[in-house]
Amino acid sequence: MNELYFYDCNLNIKSFARMLENPTQCYKFFWLDSIMQLVARGENEFTFLEVFAGMIADAWYAVKEYHLKLGPKSADGTSENLLEKAVNKLSKNVDVKNDEARDIIVEKIKSSSKCVNAELQSLAKNVPYRLLSSFVQGLGGNDPLWNSTGKIIDYFEIVNTRLCLPYVIKQARGLDKKVIINKKWHNFLVDNMVTIRGWIKLKKIKYLQDRNPGVPGLIYKLEPEKDKERKLENVRKLWDCVIDINGVGFADIYSGQSIENKYDIDHFIPWSYVANDELWNLIPMDGNLNSAKNNKLPDWNTYYKKFCDKQYTLNETVQANEKARDLFEKCKQHNLNSIWPLEELYIQEIEKEKFSNVLYGRLHPIYESAMTQGYDIWERNF
Repeated sequence: MNELYFYDCNLNIKSFARMLENPTQCYKFFWLDSIMQLVARGENEFTFLEVFAGMIADAWYAVKEYHLKLGPKSADGTSENLLEKAVNKLSKNVDVKNDEARDIIVEKIKSSSKCVNAELQSLAKNVPYRLLSSFVQGLGGNDPLWNSTGKIIDYFEIVNTRLCLPYVIKQARGLDKKVIINKKWHNFLVDNMVTIRGWIKLKKIKYLQDRNPGVPGLIYKLEPEKDKERKLENVRKLWDCVIDINGVGFADIYSGQSIENKYDIDHFIPWSYVANDELWNLIPMDGNLNSAKNNKLPDWNTYYKKFCDKQYTLNETVQANEKARDLFEKCKQHNLNSIWPLEELYIQEIEKEKFSNVLYGRLHPIYESAMTQGYDIWERNF
């Protein structure tokens, strides 16, 4: 955020840069980012409901597709985070796909706001006002003024005449209250849109990583999985070669049916959790079954040994066949980013038992962590 201090204007950039400090919840990040996205669309006035709908839509992927925790849990194990509660409640009552487009989610939230009215009203009590607290440091965090919506709105109107706040709030009933962007801040927000949103994302990621300490690749988990660029072309060519060399006996680990050229590359532990395309987590799989498995974990006791056997066959083929070896080398750029597979797993003359132990030692902790995070076990029906 340091580059913002050099913006040539009389705005209080230092207070702006302190807006996201010391969060006890994630609401400030989602509120400010939702506002930035509305400003990017050319809007300068918008209701609380519009901002909250954007917040919930931005939290949707993190909660539903990636099973991230947005805040602490209560004693009974349920989430205390209002955004997380809103997402889970809406997902049960509104037809929204986990990876639905943001604009569609926003419109469905706005049209179904009664479903999460309690969560929205709770957010409305503090979030819009507390974000401006860095501009009024003389107003203590426990000052009773924060508990009076009408008085705090009037207070910020007075402060705005002296300090030029990024926005003020216009009185209205409930979620119809309006956020009005200060004209003097508008150009600053637009000119620095990429920088500000990048700063918000960095702060958001740090907050979420602290609350999801065992989750890998969290930086990739704030947008739909379908928007990610996959780099599986070389993996596909390598498995094609392995299947051709090993013949019709090379079977799908889930169905037991012979695999030919029509197959998908499956992430044994879902991509939405590992957030990478590492070769040691990939296996050919019948396309129809892959769609059914989707974002779930295979039963470890049922499928790990079969998965390991196929991985061992891959390694044996790579070590014995020059073409397979060349294709394996091409996988190193995007699918073998860790050092350990090349030093411990995909090596010459490794015995099957040792291979299994090495792979188990790396894969099983990730599997257990995904289960802890809330990933379901795939129940195969056929």
